Amino acid sequence: MEKPLLSYHIFLFPFQWEFIGKMMKNKTIEQRTKLEEFVSLFDSDKWVRKEYTLDKVLNYNEFNFYYPMVRDVLFDTGSEIDRAIITNLFYKIEPDEYLYEFKVCVEPKNGIVKTYRLHIESIIMHLYSTGVGVLSFHLNNRFADQGDQQDILNINQAGRRIYPPFFPMNFNFIGDQAQYEYDDFAASLITLKKSELGDSINLTNFPGIEEFRNYEHKEYFKNEPFQIPQHFKDLFGKVPITVDWEERKGHETKIYINPLIDDRMFVVSWYGNTDLCKELASETKEKRDGFQVLNYETNDWWYKYIFNDQRFATCQDKSMKSKLIQKHTYSRWADYGTFYGINRYSFVCLTDTLDNLKKPYVNAAFLVNHLQTIYYKMAELCLVQRACVLRFSQEVAGISAMKDNKKIPFTKRVSNLYKQYIKFVNRIYFREVTAQEQGIELYDMMQEHMRIEQNVKDLDNEISELNQYATLLEDQKRNNSLAILTLIGSIFIIPTFIVGFYGMNIGPYSEIPENAILPIIAGMVITPFFVVWFIYAKEKKYAFILLFMALICFLTAILLPYLLKT
Repeated sequence: MEKPLLSYHIFLFPFQWEFIGKMMKNKTIEQRTKLEEFVSLFDSDKWVRKEYTLDKVLNYNEFNFYYPMVRDVLFDTGSEIDRAIITNLFYKIEPDEYLYEFKVCVEPKNGIVKTYRLHIESIIMHLYSTGVGVLSFHLNNRFADQGDQQDILNINQAGRRIYPPFFPMNFNFIGDQAQYEYDDFAASLITLKKSELGDSINLTNFPGIEEFRNYEHKEYFKNEPFQIPQHFKDLFGKVPITVDWEERKGHETKIYINPLIDDRMFVVSWYGNTDLCKELASETKEKRDGFQVLNYETNDWWYKYIFNDQRFATCQDKSMKSKLIQKHTYSRWADYGTFYGINRYSFVCLTDTLDNLKKPYVNAAFLVNHLQTIYYKMAELCLVQRACVLRFSQEVAGISAMKDNKKIPFTKRVSNLYKQYIKFVNRIYFREVTAQEQGIELYDMMQEHMRIEQNVKDLDNEISELNQYATLLEDQKRNNSLAILTLIGSIFIIPTFIVGFYGMNIGPYSEIPENAILPIIAGMVITPFFVVWFIYAKEKKYAFILLFMALICFLTAILLPYLLKT
């Protein structure tokens, strides 16, 4: 018999990926993000691609919840990788076989550290053809000694941190010039581990433990603050990943990995607590629009749960805190004690305990399933959309800074990016993903708080301007070609006219004197020279002199035979 589930946590790491190295130097974004080539690098003994099937009840419910057009980006249906948008890779472990283990300083003053252990239900790698990926850890909390309210905050705060967000400074140096020279990262890391960062993270039965020791030495991260955590390295195995962008100049082809949020992973979390639900759903004495205001709007713990705070709420203005809670809480089922919270870094749910949800007169255990499947997929879709926007914005900036290259012209780079962007808009970015009312409302909240719609509009403007610039360059090249043709025409039209004129054999031109042939030829050559000089002359006040000289040469070539005969 499994231990009862106290809480459920999914940590999602969205990242950008692309092939780098000298071989990739002049490649387009499409060539640098070949999905089938990336997938082929994973150890097939450890990672397996799973085709999504409807042979389980949860699979059917999850699949049917979304519109058909959305399913292609959420579910790997087993199509050829070079045609697929998404590839699902599952790490080969049995549910609850391994533990996601990390240590957290729970009492900074006394230096007391607590070890948290979460059963790993699954580890999933979703890779997308747009050069984006999501690594997710699906975790069950079944240990009774880590199920109170503070434990849940500790898990969501420390369990998701993957590198230091900042380094605190010794207070004695602040205000002095010595603060600008302070470089004791080792001491700062010790202080940081007592507040924001876990002491260590590891996956049981994996060889490595991430203790963030690399951040004790500034030389190690001088090119890039983010260093791949040890438990990530264990999962990627022999895949040649790097976080150092400078390695694009190297001879070896590698996979460049770049986090697309910040120093933390996105959190999807469910927590069951009967007393807490009753407290949040209870009425205050205050009224709004004729109804009693509920306690959740001012509850400190609920704020911290939404915004992934640990020891204290990061907003200490009561009015602002209440407004933020209202804005980020989905309260459709508040009277039942069910609350959802959404921000840029988390999707959380608080309900009654799972045992109570299973009771016949409640019959609401499906709420846990919905978070584990349907809403997790929704959160990941929004993360992927956000990651793609950032990915394309970086590409726009990179292309804008590039010089035109004969191997891959600027316009080709832009058109290739535009092709990828169209794929994103048509197959990944959706304004609505389901017909279910609650799903529509939750998706709208996620889109709003992640600012996806506005970011897509901004990206659209960026790409449109880049596309217009590329079109302008093409027009300039076309005009240059026409100018060359005009130049060639201006060179040959005058000699052609003179030759044709003499070919009419009329009057004095029926026979051309021998002593006139050389001057005529000279006039045919010199006249176009003055015409071309006139066209490209910068000083227009002297240009008419050149035109006058050309006219003299032309008339000389025409009238010379007549003058010599007379």
